[in-house]
Amino acid sequence: MSNLYDLPDDIMVTAEGGLRIITLNRPDDLNASTTEMLFSYPKLFRGLAEDPDARVAILTGAGRAFSAGGDMNHFVKTLDDNDFARAVQENARRTIHSFIDLPIPIIAAVNGPAVGWGATLATLCDIVLISENAFMAEPHINIGLVVGDGISVSWPLYTSLLRAKELIFTGDRISAQQAVEYGLANRVVAPDKLLEEARALAAKLLKQPSQALRETKKLMNLYLHRSAAHMLDATLGRQLAATTSPEHHAVASQFIEQQKRKQKEAK
Repeated sequence: MSNLYDLPDDIMVTAEGGLRIITLNRPDDLNASTTEMLFSYPKLFRGLAEDPDARVAILTGAGRAFSAGGDMNHFVKTLDDNDFARAVQENARRTIHSFIDLPIPIIAAVNGPAVGWGATLATLCDIVLISENAFMAEPHINIGLVVGDGISVSWPLYTSLLRAKELIFTGDRISAQQAVEYGLANRVVAPDKLLEEARALAAKLLKQPSQALRETKKLMNLYLHRSAAHMLDATLGRQLAATTSPEHHAVASQFIEQQKRKQKEAK
């Protein structure tokens, strides 16, 4: 089956009538986003926005994870190359804005862990269904980084500011039930029913008058637009400063060595 929008195979997009199924497709790496994937997300959202037949989308992950965040090789490169780190921040800006501007509804089917960037992808969707086996987490602070860009925009809006601070300051895991309780997901679904329920919900939306649904989404996303206008530039600036800080380099270097040891032990 051909991949739409000329995207890398790690982001698979297939068509079923007016429905687009987006699958993060690195199951052996828990769907962590590579550099190529991260720089392809604006293209994904532009492709969906310009697709005349696309009316609803579902975003999910292959295998047992939704997304573990950013790939370690990408992470290492941001440590070593300041120009690349700046390019990453600019790409993040384009990605968040193009995600918020996407005119069609997008349903997250969170089938497993959604961590860091994975949690951003999930919670910037319009409706979030989460598997009983899944969890969310925002661990940027744990490695000496500033809160993730999309999370700084959305989480204080969805839950209380006090709750968002606790989740972001600690980086604690958020269970599926907690995600619903805190306002980060709509409902918990049995793992074997997740895609079925997402498709059923998409079928309901496909029956709605298309233009009315698009315009209503634009109105609802004005809340995210206003939040992004206040938060995004400040967040990205502080992220860039944190990326080049000695604190982050010390914590990140230790983390990378731990990951390398784990990979060797797994082999």
